Amino acid sequence: MAAIGKIREHGGFLTVIIGIALASFVIGPKALDLLFKTAPEFDHTSIGIINDQKIDIDYFSGRVEEQINNYKENQKKENLTSEERYTMTMQVWDLVKKETLLNQQELEVGVALINETTGRPEISREEYRDMIVGTHPHQLIVQNFTDQKTGQFNPQYVEQFLSNVEQGLNSDKPEEVEQAQLSDNQWRMLSKYIKEDRLSQKYYNLIKKGYYIPTALAEMEFNDRNTSAKVRYTAVRYGVIKDEDAVPTDADYQEYYAAHKDEFKQKEETRKIDYVVWNVRPSDSDIEAIEKQVNEIAVEFQTIAVENVPVYVNSFRDSRYDSTWYKSGELSPFIDSIAFNSENGTMMGPWVENKAYHIARLMDSQVRPDSMRASHILISFAGAYGATDSITRTKIDAGALANTILELSTSADFAALAIEYSDDPSKTTNEGDLEWFADGQMIFELNQACLENNINDIIIVETAYGFHILKVTGRKDESKKVRIAQINTQITYSKETHNMAFTKATHFASSIQNQASFDSVSTNSQMNIMKGDFVNDVAANIMGITDSRSIVRWMFEQDIVEGSVSDVFDFDNQIIVAVVSGVKLEGISPLEEVKEFIKPLVIRDVKAKKLIAQLTGASDINQVALDNSIIVDTTDYLTFTTYSLPKYGPEQNVQGHMFASEANVLQGPLKGDQGVYFFIVDQVTPAPANTVDYRFTRQQVQSQFAQMVDQGAYNAVDKAADIKDFRKYVY
Repeated sequence: MAAIGKIREHGGFLTVIIGIALASFVIGPKALDLLFKTAPEFDHTSIGIINDQKIDIDYFSGRVEEQINNYKENQKKENLTSEERYTMTMQVWDLVKKETLLNQQELEVGVALINETTGRPEISREEYRDMIVGTHPHQLIVQNFTDQKTGQFNPQYVEQFLSNVEQGLNSDKPEEVEQAQLSDNQWRMLSKYIKEDRLSQKYYNLIKKGYYIPTALAEMEFNDRNTSAKVRYTAVRYGVIKDEDAVPTDADYQEYYAAHKDEFKQKEETRKIDYVVWNVRPSDSDIEAIEKQVNEIAVEFQTIAVENVPVYVNSFRDSRYDSTWYKSGELSPFIDSIAFNSENGTMMGPWVENKAYHIARLMDSQVRPDSMRASHILISFAGAYGATDSITRTKIDAGALANTILELSTSADFAALAIEYSDDPSKTTNEGDLEWFADGQMIFELNQACLENNINDIIIVETAYGFHILKVTGRKDESKKVRIAQINTQITYSKETHNMAFTKATHFASSIQNQASFDSVSTNSQMNIMKGDFVNDVAANIMGITDSRSIVRWMFEQDIVEGSVSDVFDFDNQIIVAVVSGVKLEGISPLEEVKEFIKPLVIRDVKAKKLIAQLTGASDINQVALDNSIIVDTTDYLTFTTYSLPKYGPEQNVQGHMFASEANVLQGPLKGDQGVYFFIVDQVTPAPANTVDYRFTRQQVQSQFAQMVDQGAYNAVDKAADIKDFRKYVY
């Protein structure tokens, strides 16, 4: 099920909304309105409304919980940071929004059925079955259930997988139930994905198939692509005029702004923030206290009985006992040499590395291989882990059969016996060969058997899977390895050190009333002012401050305006005081807000006017080039669809004029992006006559359109949607 993991990786992995429904019940909607300072339409039962369809907050929470559990399982993480959780929650909103918008479209155009229980769109049972075991399997089903030997999709593998899952869920063995629940969750995710994918592909295909190119348009496209021109051109670049000689007036700014106003449309309100930071770091006295504590632990550590060491190490917050065997060079350079030249029980450290104190104890040393190889024949039994329904033999019978095969293996071909008797489904491709595996990678019992027996020894090993007739076939790169127990103690600041920094921040905040006093006091206190621009109301944090969502929430509270000063924000090792330094409202930004941004472009336009005034009246392209110390370039093949003008880059305005101009006539001066142009179209070669109804051109255009549909169609639906987003009130 490798592809299922990929779906989890890219599906957007999310966090859980906690307590909103409970809060609404306990303190009531009016009080909750005051608590969150919400908009009137927020009813606390939904995370948003998409085209009048409420996104239920319990449904959203379930999706979040499901995805975050899958993410933790896939990444092998027990816990996530609050920032990771928040980022995933924003991702699941995007996912649910897309699903909802597409589902609405799918129902409207009639490519989906309606589930009578959930009210959500779905495909028919017949279509679903066809995608998993029928003649038109989904590509992910094919990838996951292909016979490795034949390279062909095998629907029986699907049936067997589902049967194994059902058997495991009904098992009386906790480890089998746990594995089956994991597989069941994976299957549910895969099933949901392929159903959604089939619906969306139906919708997209409907759009693709509905796109038609009439002959007249196909002919126009063919001519645009194939009519070519030979053009001489030159340009006086804007750099010949210094910026200080092209100072824009207010009228120049206004003219540019009016012509490009739609480019400054802001889709959402954003805010700017200035802030100062007190970084809390361990003081000298903090470090001395930690060092004293570590030395005391080291003395006690040496007295702990060997069998109690794992529990003792795990009792420390920053430490976990590690039973890994390490080669020389794999340990910290502070202890590597000592560990490989000392007796068991030797204490090492303390030493400082990666902002922590460390002490270690040598637990054991052995000569062990880097990797081993073995072949096996698995004899399973009813109730063993991973056993299929077809296996009915008892454990006693399995043990007896294993002993019989062990006797046969002394004279018969081991690979042939594996193919005939093994219950391992991979036997058809590997003939029982487990190939090379790293020391510690294999199941513990098999790993130990390979270590403790000689090469070519054949023994019986029992695991949760059943009885294994194991043949040790190889060991390589043997070397001395050590196992150590290590206790780590992070070097952190004390409560007193933190309180001192917090007190400084509190005094600072008490002297601030607005932006001006913030700037003044910061300068006088020699505090570096940090800045955050274009922060929206669902941003995870402000730049440089981890887990600072609370600052963003404060910035967008209803009574916070430009110049508002915050209270002290405490993020453990960073303490912050901030001021809202700007507000950019949704809609078209006023000229003053974009003036600095458009300044280079307005200067360019002023230069264009100056150059056009200077060059107007020129009648010879070669003389223009001579007068301005430039050259005349020639392109022999320029079409209307050519992306850029050689030597100058994309010049849409100039290139468009070239194909609208009379041949052999000097054109210019003409404003371009890089300079002011002159050109002469020397020759136009018409597109060749087409006698095959423009079929190839149609195919090209339709293919280009089809490539844009999947994302473009959704973007269009999203842009036209009426969406009320309540995330900022909840998180």
